[in-house]
Amino acid sequence: MGLCRRNLVPLLCATLLGSSSLAGQSAKVAPPGAPVTFSTGTNLVLVTVVARDHKGHSIGSLGRDDFRLFDNGKPQVISKFTVERLTRNSDNPVVPTTVQMNNSPVTGKTPANAAPTGEPDRFLAYLFDDLHMSPAELNYTRDAARRQIDKSQHELDRVAIYTTSGQHMTDFTGDREKLHTALDALSTGQAAATKAMLDRTCPPMTYYTGDLIYNNNNADALAMAVSDAAQCSPGVTGKVLTMMAQNAARDAVFQGDRETLWTLDNLRLVVAKMASMRGQRSIVLISPGFLVLSDRLEEETALIERSIRSNVVIGALDARGLYTMIPGGDASERGNPSPTLITKKAGYKTSETLAVSNVMDELAAGTGGKFYKGTNDMDEGLAVTAAAPEYAYVLGFTPQELKSDGRYHTLKVSLNNVASAKGTDLQVRKGYYAPKSAADPKDQAKQQVEEAFFSRDEIHDLPAALHTRYFKLENGDATLSAITTVDAKKLDSRKEGGRNLDGLTVDTGLFDSDGNFVNGIQKVITLKLLDETLEKRLSSGMGVKSDFTVHPGRYVVRMVVRDTEGQLMAAQSSQVDIP
Repeated sequence: MGLCRRNLVPLLCATLLGSSSLAGQSAKVAPPGAPVTFSTGTNLVLVTVVARDHKGHSIGSLGRDDFRLFDNGKPQVISKFTVERLTRNSDNPVVPTTVQMNNSPVTGKTPANAAPTGEPDRFLAYLFDDLHMSPAELNYTRDAARRQIDKSQHELDRVAIYTTSGQHMTDFTGDREKLHTALDALSTGQAAATKAMLDRTCPPMTYYTGDLIYNNNNADALAMAVSDAAQCSPGVTGKVLTMMAQNAARDAVFQGDRETLWTLDNLRLVVAKMASMRGQRSIVLISPGFLVLSDRLEEETALIERSIRSNVVIGALDARGLYTMIPGGDASERGNPSPTLITKKAGYKTSETLAVSNVMDELAAGTGGKFYKGTNDMDEGLAVTAAAPEYAYVLGFTPQELKSDGRYHTLKVSLNNVASAKGTDLQVRKGYYAPKSAADPKDQAKQQVEEAFFSRDEIHDLPAALHTRYFKLENGDATLSAITTVDAKKLDSRKEGGRNLDGLTVDTGLFDSDGNFVNGIQKVITLKLLDETLEKRLSSGMGVKSDFTVHPGRYVVRMVVRDTEGQLMAAQSSQVDIP
């Protein structure tokens, strides 16, 4: 979608090519053109909980046994429990740590989130929903964002400006002039064009009402639309009015579906990009709200869980500011509708106004962020939504006999200790949607690789190591080589026909000093090796080399290896300075 086309996260969206060979042996590499695509799918449900005292300060002293978790009213076993702690002080500006309590540590995984001294330690992305915002909403929030950026006193902060349309974006940078330029370039051209088109539609139709008519066959909503069609098309009667209303509903749903898909897809890609950052990671979604219909609810659930796994907090600011819902309708009503019709319309408008806020509320509650709404103080709103809680708990459980039926499951979290519960407010997601289909093992494997790649954790389940070297070129650039060495003798291969069978996926990527993704190469290798080859020719390991042409500067090289048979991974990062 939008961000893919504009290369926000090229590894996710582009085709990555590679080649490798083992002379005289059967080792095959995926052919050129093999796309890299990632999907989500897991039965582990993650629930972020922020506990605050009566003063609003987050509490970080609770353990797993302090919590009770319920799925559709049934108590669940908390199989995963972590405490995310984020502090900022003058000696060590941002030190994020993951503390796993009352649970076995993750095998072979070493947290590596803290930024080295002198490296960026706080990443904040402003995501403007220019697909849905009015010009006035954009102007107010853009000016407030500019003031917030100018107030920042931390030189190591990195800020990015993104949009749901994928236009006029600037990657993470500490250069305030670049950020000002990016803000000045923002516009609501696409949203304005869509609104103008819908205003010319007869009858006028919103995504919410269109869904009621087109997807749910709501008779009252259709009757209202037919009445509107009679007002804007004098002389037209009967079935023609009904057809006009149904066509308008269909068009509104198609347009709304497209914009919702863009918004969710682009938000997901921002989360994926920020997973590779070290330090505090926050997104501020600035939007007047948007709808996610039932066929996209599973994607919303996956987005929340992806954010939790990536330690990305999503705050949401309602760009509408202070608004009122007038029970009697508004002055824009055409013709002379009956009092009954006016009352019904007002009810639908009220429901729509609340519905478009639900997604932002759920994204914030589910990731530990704040949803700010109902006032015109955009400066305070941006400050509140950009601030991550000092402590957050992540509770994980695997629902027993979970059916792939797409149904909604309510979640409830409470505290065991009555004394602790008194005066403690728990912020937690309200529920999740079960998947509509069984998880595909291939999709799960791709998800694991993606999450490991955009993380900075080290994983040592596979015998693999990363080595780097560079050679200066005449023009001042350099060739940076990343060599992944795998001890093929220690792989959990499958023996067949006298050969050792396995497959390796080796992803190598490059990130700049601001944490932005630069380039990536994926190599997929099929191994069919004789015992003799393992013992003699590959005694020192099998090397997979990827080359990048780079300008002088500081880079982080990231390597992730996954094998097919053992389904294990290795992940490692290395910092390289090119003079």
